[in-house]
This record gives sequence, structure tokens and C-alpha cells, in this order.
Amino acid sequence: MNLSVTPASPSVGAYVEGVDLRDVPDPLKTEIIEAWHTYGVLFFRGQHLSPAEQVAAATIFGEPELFHFAPAVSDEHPLVHLIENTQRKRGTGVSVWHTDATWLEKPPRGSMLQAITLPELGGDTLFASASWAYRNLSQPMQTMIDGLTATHYGGAALTRAGRGVGLDIPDEPVKHPVARIHPATGERCLFVNRLFTQHINGLTVRESAALLPALCDQFSDPEVQCRFSWEPGDIAIWDNRAVQHYASPDYDEPRTMHRVVLSGDPTS
Repeated sequence: MNLSVTPASPSVGAYVEGVDLRDVPDPLKTEIIEAWHTYGVLFFRGQHLSPAEQVAAATIFGEPELFHFAPAVSDEHPLVHLIENTQRKRGTGVSVWHTDATWLEKPPRGSMLQAITLPELGGDTLFASASWAYRNLSQPMQTMIDGLTATHYGGAALTRAGRGVGLDIPDEPVKHPVARIHPATGERCLFVNRLFTQHINGLTVRESAALLPALCDQFSDPEVQCRFSWEPGDIAIWDNRAVQHYASPDYDEPRTMHRVVLSGDPTS
């Protein structure tokens, strides 16, 4: 195999060619992981993996884990989750810039998503670099937030997710650094989002209400983003520690995806 990695933008994302995720030699696994840490999200076209093959491919990047907040594709494959929508409405959970499940003590390391059924138009996913979002802050702002933590809470979104799979989920707030240090790269990554971050600890209500939206806005800048247009069988694997994502709610036809979630790391 001749591995080819082509950046999707200056800040985040890369297309990987010359690899079949069903059979990746160990030396290529090392190269792929290095690319993942460099670009935050990798795109593999036309893989068409079975559920078992997708779980095996995900192990290149970490340990797949049961994620109880979404239904499995089948009892036989509990590690592969079904993400199925007939249409999207703006303002729902996935159409807000976010990092997955930051209401967990150890949020997922990453997710591997495969396109199964797509609308004729629309349904793209956008990704934004958390390290670039941090670097674009002024030096005084970086210095200020480096020692801060924020409270994350699932709230109504988590309750709805639990109800959808028949779970009564304990929902206790957790704390994470406002800027976490990536365990592999050592880079600081902005780690707040509008979906789950409730307030910045140690600040007054007014101070947090001013600062938190300003930090979340960093991910809205086009220069920290890339956009991925799906085709059936495509795979995207993103590093939940290093990127945020946004699913564009611009379609009315069915969209079906298969997802594998990777077990998380401590945030501090």
C-alpha cells in the first residue's frame, strides 16, 4: 500500500488514500495515527465496511466502547451505533458546534463515522480545530484561561438521549479544563462548547456569560474549519480532544450513519 495524505484545509482535516481499512499493516497504522494527531480528522473514501470491519478499523485509533446513549445497529454489533435522521432542524444537538459527550468524566477520545444512506444534496459535516481556536486567542486571553475549568452538564439533551434508548441516566455535572492539553501532541486545545458547557468556574455569572460565548465563537471562524461532503461508504474518524464538529441541517431525505465511539482519556 502507498499511503497518501492530502490536507483538507490549512488548519484541520486530511484525505487518506492508498489504504483499505480492512487490512492495514502495522507500519501504516503508525503513519495513520501520526496523521490523525496532525490533522485532527481523517477522511477515507469508499471503504464500505461491515459493522465488524468498522469496529476492527476503529481499534487503530483507540479502544471502542459501548455508548449507551444511541441505539446499536443490532444485538450482534453493540459497539456500532445507528445514527438515523429523516430530516434535520437547525438548533438540534448536532447542528451546534460541539465536542461529543463532554458531560462524561472521560469524554470519548474520538468517533469513527461511516455513511450508509445519504440525501441527494446536503448532510455535510464540518470540523474545526480546537488547537487553532486556542492559538487565535490573544496572549492575555490564553494566559487567563489556562488555569480555568468549566462545568459541563448533559441536561435535557442527555435526558432525551437516555429516553430514546430506554435508560434512566444519572446526570451529574463534571469539570474539565477550559483549554485541555492534548495527551499525544502536547498542544493546548479549547475545550468548551455551547451544547454542554454551562459556566466557567471561578468567574461571576456575568463574567462567565460574557467569556464563554466568546470562546465558543472561536470555532465559527472559517479559517479553523474544513467541510466534508459524504458519499456512501465514506469514513471519517475524528479526534474528540482536538476538534469540534457540526452536522449541517440542510436536507429532507433520510440520512443513515454507523458510528463507533472510542474510550476516552482524562482531561487533566
